[in-house]
Amino acid sequence: MLLVRKLNLHIGPILLASALIIGAAVWQGYASWQNQRSVSGSSVPGLVIGSAAAAIILFELLLWPRKALRRIRLFKTKAWMAYHIWLGLACGPLAFIHAGYRFGGSFTTVLMGLLFFVLASGVYGWILQIVIPRWMLEHLPQETVASQIEDVSILNALEARQMLMVSLGPKPDGTASLESLDAVADSMRGSSLIRDSERNVEAIVVGARQRRLPSRRAAETPIQGIASDEERLEIWKGYASVIEPFLLHGSQRVGQLATPQRSKEWFQLLRQSSSAVCGPLLDRLESWVSQRQQFEMQRRAQAWLHGWIGFHAGASILLGVLLIAHIITAIRYW
Repeated sequence: MLLVRKLNLHIGPILLASALIIGAAVWQGYASWQNQRSVSGSSVPGLVIGSAAAAIILFELLLWPRKALRRIRLFKTKAWMAYHIWLGLACGPLAFIHAGYRFGGSFTTVLMGLLFFVLASGVYGWILQIVIPRWMLEHLPQETVASQIEDVSILNALEARQMLMVSLGPKPDGTASLESLDAVADSMRGSSLIRDSERNVEAIVVGARQRRLPSRRAAETPIQGIASDEERLEIWKGYASVIEPFLLHGSQRVGQLATPQRSKEWFQLLRQSSSAVCGPLLDRLESWVSQRQQFEMQRRAQAWLHGWIGFHAGASILLGVLLIAHIITAIRYW
């Protein structure tokens, strides 16, 4: 999103990258015309252009220590990233011009191939950073802070238990056992005790909203009537064996609710075995399941968003090592 909205930050880097490529191509072409043959990287233009490409690669690698030393404000991060993108893209053409539009021997071919792989991975990550946040904004309205997904899920499970206890009574015998969550809830990250004149309330901040533990819901019940013993048993059984494990662990443990379509079919079957009086209760349970599904999709999207960085960083470091070896070899045989 930043790369699209802040186009003014990219004008300078684009002009600089374009000037470097055009200037290098003109100089190399003029030197080749003077020598009646394509000059190589050992010529004066080739050395200067190659040095410029190597300097850009060094600048690109400085992004990682720059992030580690972000307290030292040498350069605005947004502007640094803009130069990182466009000078990095210019590095490929400059390296190719430096080599006289040839790949050369085995080592230089590997070096050039690795360089273009690094550039391709960078472009791929750039596209992901534009596309995925937009997709998440449109399709995941209930996303939360990634580090609080488990906390919010535990709160939902505790609130669901309380709702079922109030609406249907205690969990019947013969249903799956429930995990102990009290100790986990007491030690959850981000929770804090809020005191007022009447009561103590446990609260957790999720994004811009505040979610409270289910004590305040004790008097609320979505059932306007009395459910039969069969309905109580079926709903508690479905909750204990399917719904709560999914709320707490996602699709890694329960696959029946992994997708919206499968979840819709599963709840439809549960509704068929229940009367209309249980409809509001099932609607609320389904809303919590839908939220957990969005959390699962959020995690996958963020894995795509951040997963490429490891490949890009690793390939960049390897490129830097091979570049140093290339420079040493070139100096020895120059």
